[in-house]
Amino acid sequence: QMQEESKTMLRTALLACVAASASAFAPTGFAPALRSGFSGAAVSAPAAARATAGPTMAAEAWVRVCPSDSVTPGRQQDALISGAAVLCGRFSNGKVWAISAKNSATGTEMYGGQVDEAAQTLRDPQWGTQYSLVDGQVVGKWCPSPPIIGGLIGTIFPQNGVWVPQVREQGGYIEVLIDVDAKANFEKKYWKGILDAQGKTDGGYY
Repeated sequence: QMQEESKTMLRTALLACVAASASAFAPTGFAPALRSGFSGAAVSAPAAARATAGPTMAAEAWVRVCPSDSVTPGRQQDALISGAAVLCGRFSNGKVWAISAKNSATGTEMYGGQVDEAAQTLRDPQWGTQYSLVDGQVVGKWCPSPPIIGGLIGTIFPQNGVWVPQVREQGGYIEVLIDVDAKANFEKKYWKGILDAQGKTDGGYY
């Protein structure tokens, strides 16, 4: 337990240092955490409750991220929807994709990350990790950039994938299927004990 507490304290201190210096290593246009105006949209259909094992219920709903015509091939849009930070874009063939808007190392945003259409991956603009746009798993090296700093981040924070929701186009909007319970459980292991941008130690979304 003492060892785990020490790791948590080290991660918290490191994240604070990273937040203070990230802009020095980030590409042009990068902004840590959620940018101004980063907000969600209305649910396009009533939430459907489905029974799961035991007395708990998981609520699912298709939620609008942005108008379809605002995302042309190569362009990206993000939104905070039902507590989930979502990033979406469009391949050159017209198919849309969606993934967590936050990386799984330090929680900085992935807006503007380079998409490899052949590999179907998104490159985190902060630490260089390639995430699969199919299942969110890490493809290749973990936190390979920038030199030295990326390696340190990769050593302190264990390798994890990110959340990838189902995505569709409906009624002129790009929508993602949100299962709040599943999403919260999936990310709980990443954020518990990590100091976030608003000073909370549970890393919860707002």
